[in-house]
Amino acid sequence: MDFFMQTLFLTLITLVASIYVWQKRKTLGGTKTLPPGTFGWPLVGETFQFLFNKVDDFLQERAKKYSSEIFCTNILGEPTVVLCGPGANKFVSTNETKLVKVWYMKTQRRFFNIPDHTHAAKPKQQGASAAPVAILGILKPEGMSSYMGNKIGSIMHQHFLTHWEGKTEVEVYPLVKDFSFRLVCQFYLGLDEPKLATEFENLYFGIYSVPLNFPGSKYSRALRAAAAIRKEIQFLIKEKIDALNKGQVVDGLLGHVVGAEQGGNYVPRLEISNIIMGLMNSSHLPIAITLAFMIKHIGQRPDIYQKIISEHADITKSKGSGTALDWDSIQKLKYTWAVAQETMRLYPTAPGAFREALTDITYEGFTIPKGWKIYWSLIGINKNPKYFPEPESFDPSRFEGNVHAPYTWIPFGAGPRSCPGRDYTRFVLINFIHILITKFKWEAIFSHEKVSGSLVPIPAEGIPIRLHHL
Repeated sequence: MDFFMQTLFLTLITLVASIYVWQKRKTLGGTKTLPPGTFGWPLVGETFQFLFNKVDDFLQERAKKYSSEIFCTNILGEPTVVLCGPGANKFVSTNETKLVKVWYMKTQRRFFNIPDHTHAAKPKQQGASAAPVAILGILKPEGMSSYMGNKIGSIMHQHFLTHWEGKTEVEVYPLVKDFSFRLVCQFYLGLDEPKLATEFENLYFGIYSVPLNFPGSKYSRALRAAAAIRKEIQFLIKEKIDALNKGQVVDGLLGHVVGAEQGGNYVPRLEISNIIMGLMNSSHLPIAITLAFMIKHIGQRPDIYQKIISEHADITKSKGSGTALDWDSIQKLKYTWAVAQETMRLYPTAPGAFREALTDITYEGFTIPKGWKIYWSLIGINKNPKYFPEPESFDPSRFEGNVHAPYTWIPFGAGPRSCPGRDYTRFVLINFIHILITKFKWEAIFSHEKVSGSLVPIPAEGIPIRLHHL
């Protein structure tokens, strides 16, 4: 009898869900030809499958069932069309503000004080654009080389002296997290001693969380973290303004941006704090994760290690050992950058971005209704054998001298809203590997270490390695 009742209950639930999906498609789509897919369960849709399963699995399961380029779902209570592939990458990136606009999740809106009614924070004050202009200037290669050259060398020297020298084994991921955070605190805030590391980690992992504010939840921790970070940055803004008014020199990108006020441009402090907080959030853990997995694969593959050693030998002769590199030198290290690119392909830290349809859109023979959300999957083809043969293997030669078809691999996005931190990422990754490779040889202790995390890959054991001093 119990088995009969359970079967009856499951049948009724399935029937209710099926009716819900049919009615949802009919209500939202009307007579339009909607993409294939399902809206999942009432209210929650497929939110939990999206947030708590590996994003690759979520995408691949539905790509096999519906389409590898377009399917519909319901995420975070919003009817959503998922777009994958080169065509989708080109379509979204070339139609920003024309057919689509940025849409921020509730978590992002709450954490970064983005008004609900705009979903794309547009500064209203005249001259407010001075903040992003100043930021983009210093994030250019020449700005970073002149500003970060000595600082990154000093931070790296201290990092290796404290955490690596004299050790025979280290756990890589916690160490590169510490390094990456010290660097963003110095680069963005001008702080020699980092603050709020736990808060920044809570903020990062809270972005993709269910926005339910109860004690102990990811969302609750991230909400408190965002408030603490914003308060600290606004305190630092006041400090730097006072210093500038006294004719003192201020440090960090924050000081560079605040200096715009001294030139007669009004930059709202809330806008500055939100921009800096967003840049630090996207610069810290993604670089640490990429560095950790790079070090793992270099340590597992003598062929990769030898190629990197050979490539860096000439640079070491001309620049000396243990010194930071300028941008010209970094551009010459093409194989090292290929290793970084292959790492980002296998372990992406930016799985996708949301957009909203500004009008009814026809794409691949289907209609994306006005107001629907679009999940632009930046990693939708990272493991597609059509574009990357033997996609699970680690093969930097994919990026070595090869020109990929346009829009097939875009870890930093594409179009007018592509990530401004691309050069910062390259600058930091290659500088770190350069100094590491001139000091040590190493091998990974666990060759098949598990990768945890759903939307962001995390090394389950922290990537322990054995060190050999050179």
